[in-house]
Amino acid sequence: MNTNFNLSGPPEKNILARIVGILLSAVALGLALMFSAVFFVVLAFVALALWGYFWWKTRALRRAMQEQMEQMKNSQDFEQAPRRAPEDADIIDGEAVRVDDDRNNKPG
Repeated sequence: MNTNFNLSGPPEKNILARIVGILLSAVALGLALMFSAVFFVVLAFVALALWGYFWWKTRALRRAMQEQMEQMKNSQDFEQAPRRAPEDADIIDGEAVRVDDDRNNKPG
């Protein structure tokens, strides 16, 4: 094991080594940007293809839903007044009713 206890700092680099380091860093950055751009374009095409596949496979369902909406719109039931509850119905809005099972079995 070779340990260097020289605290004077790293050795001096000449100007050519610095220029080569800067150029290599710029090339690496450019390659990374190109790779990410290609990656995101491919990702966008895959997402577009999946969306198109889903749209194509659901076209019959959308058509059936559209026809059903048209039938409901043209039917008599759709144009009538909304349904009303029977007169003898117990409608309690926002309340709860507790029914005792033993009320019929009470003596008296």
